Amino acid sequence: MRICYNYFYIFLCFLLLGNSVSLAQNGMQFSVPVTYYKAINDTVSVGYLVSRPLLFTDNDIFPKQSNGKDAYWLKLDFSGYSDMLEEGISYFLHAGRFLEVQSFSKAKDGITSRDFGYFNRRDIAAPNLPTRGILFKKSELFQNSFLLLKVKRYTSNKKPTALTFTFETEQSHQFRNTYLTKREMISQIPLYLFIGAFLFILIFIVITYGTVQRADFLFYALYIFCLLLYLGKSAFDFETFLNDNYPYIGYLTHSQLQIWINLFYVSFAKYYLETDRNYPKLDKAIYAVAILLFSFLVIETFLLFTQSFEAHFTLMNIHRSIMSLFAAVSLIYLLVFAKNRLAYFIVIGSLAFTAGALGMLFTLNKNYMIMGSSLEVLLFGLGLNYKIKLHYRQQQKLKQEAFENKVTALRAQMNPHFVFNSLSSIQHLITENNKEAAIKYLNKFSIIMRNLLESSIQGNIVLSEEISLLKKYLALEALRFDDSFTYNVSVAENLDVHSVEIPALLVQPFVENAILHGLRNKSGNDKCLKISFKKEKRFIVCEVEDNGIGRKASAERKSVLKIPKKSRGIKVTEKRLELLNNSEENSIEIIDKINAAGESEGTLVIIKISIE
Repeated sequence: MRICYNYFYIFLCFLLLGNSVSLAQNGMQFSVPVTYYKAINDTVSVGYLVSRPLLFTDNDIFPKQSNGKDAYWLKLDFSGYSDMLEEGISYFLHAGRFLEVQSFSKAKDGITSRDFGYFNRRDIAAPNLPTRGILFKKSELFQNSFLLLKVKRYTSNKKPTALTFTFETEQSHQFRNTYLTKREMISQIPLYLFIGAFLFILIFIVITYGTVQRADFLFYALYIFCLLLYLGKSAFDFETFLNDNYPYIGYLTHSQLQIWINLFYVSFAKYYLETDRNYPKLDKAIYAVAILLFSFLVIETFLLFTQSFEAHFTLMNIHRSIMSLFAAVSLIYLLVFAKNRLAYFIVIGSLAFTAGALGMLFTLNKNYMIMGSSLEVLLFGLGLNYKIKLHYRQQQKLKQEAFENKVTALRAQMNPHFVFNSLSSIQHLITENNKEAAIKYLNKFSIIMRNLLESSIQGNIVLSEEISLLKKYLALEALRFDDSFTYNVSVAENLDVHSVEIPALLVQPFVENAILHGLRNKSGNDKCLKISFKKEKRFIVCEVEDNGIGRKASAERKSVLKIPKKSRGIKVTEKRLELLNNSEENSIEIIDKINAAGESEGTLVIIKISIE
């Protein structure tokens, strides 16, 4: 039931909107002919001009900028509409975008004046003062045919002679301000799409900045925010509210936003391109421009609140000229000296914005500026995304180099351990005057050392080479202990030892530990060591199994002899495996083999080596 009610409500709204649009289209506006007169030093009275309407001409008497001293009079002629104008009906005159205007009309006791425009010299705040027109009646027209406007200040981008003066009924004007025509609705679509897209991007960038805490994201967000205010302030009647109630604030906001936009733009470019490191000359130029723009903000505020409009227009023209020149030179500089693709995002985005600004300048269609700004912001966003990707790749590369250096350092710690043990064995044979065994041992040791030195150039070696080194080491140890133990190395069928790489001498410390602490201290002739390799998912699993005295008996013996409980070689290997497997999970599992009587039958060590 509630769903049906919602649909009915939406349907009713569309009906009312449709009727409103059709009524708005019926309201007509009529053009008013205008003639002009210039009064030097504002010395002419209203009564004088009313009695001499022929003083007004069609000549363009307006300079490029008003000086605030001379008065420019406009005569709006309604004689062609004398039959259409009705007594007692109020009409609204659309007079355009003036800063300060006085209108003069007939009254019962003589002549009355009213102020309108952006600013009123007698009241800076000028609350609720009409900005773009006045209400009048037929009875208020001089000689039943014309009104007079006195203009002392006007916007610099348009002379009054270029403006079109129109009028309509007060009712039609109020209706037009309340409802939109179909054409107006269609023309507003790009604006609201722009606002929605920019709000979404702004929220995303702010959230991202909260995560990454980088200056380029901060200034990118501020740049988008100022663009959103500048281009989207006409939405939701925000601009009208400021102009009607707080004209100085509205005009100041409009002017200063242009400077803030450029200030945040150059700041974004500085941190995005890292100009201090990549483009030192451009960095100095950006620093100078930023100081200049900040100075403009201070001066602009002072000029507007002291009503120095001519200086204000001059300052804004200087600002636009400097920024245009800076943008042109900077873009050419980046095209010539670009060090990476990041510069091209700035160049293409800035060109898109410039194209949109020029389109709005020549056509007075704000949609061109909206499209140019949207494309620029999109390209800047893509540039930031590309920069993050480059940064991530660089971080990964640094991490990989750090990992390889750490693994190399750990392997360097382990190799001296192996070398020391081997040389100790050779020394033992020599002291026992077993020259033949010492020579054989030294010969095999030299072969292993050569292989180790060759493998040290690379971080990893092929598994077949690791097995070959392991067999040579086992042969050394067997020779050292008079072949008192047997050994066997096996490889599962599912494992291709010629295509898999692992770090060198990763298994050797566990084999050494099994021989020295498990088998050597065992009595009898059945000492056996088994080493096997197999593949399980993303791991190479190596099992080192001995039938020695077991860890408990070995630990007791170490305690008596005051030998450290854990060999340094195994500690180093555990760290190497932790780095290699990129996990803090145990990559080594040690199992004590116990028979039914509770006696030790040796030790099984399971080693998992990641191959991904």
